[in-house]
Amino acid sequence: MRTILATLLLAAAALSANAQNIAIKKDLITVDGQPYAHLEQGEAGEYYVSSPQKQRLFLVRPLTLQDPAGWASYLQFVFTDSRKVVETPKPSENFRILSPTKLARIIYSARLLKDGALDPKAVADFEVNYGAPYSERRQALNQLLTQPTVVVPAVAPHPQP
Repeated sequence: MRTILATLLLAAAALSANAQNIAIKKDLITVDGQPYAHLEQGEAGEYYVSSPQKQRLFLVRPLTLQDPAGWASYLQFVFTDSRKVVETPKPSENFRILSPTKLARIIYSARLLKDGALDPKAVADFEVNYGAPYSERRQALNQLLTQPTVVVPAVAPHPQP
């Protein structure tokens, strides 16, 4: 019994030692008390992510896609300098409104920022891992809807003599 309790305590201590303390105060994201990024909310629910020096780096939009298969909620990341678009699936089942804290955790877990700037390798990995599947699906649906329709002329029966 003591060994099980000791093992559980050791595991809990190891997990808490690796946990990062992510907080947001006055639009500043801090990790373990150190400035990480600025977060500014737009009028339509989008967030602008800036460096600690307030240079805009990327935009995050919560979006939904409705298609014949149903609804899909996702996050769209638009990187300002490179114009890259990356889309990630919804962060949780009960995703309705994107909270700043949840977004800060997503950004930090992707390790997109390094030394107050975008990490190009992390952004490239992020793009490879997620891509833009929702935009591709939306374009495919739009092409299906805008395909030209072929109108076949009606054939009238021959008049009877």
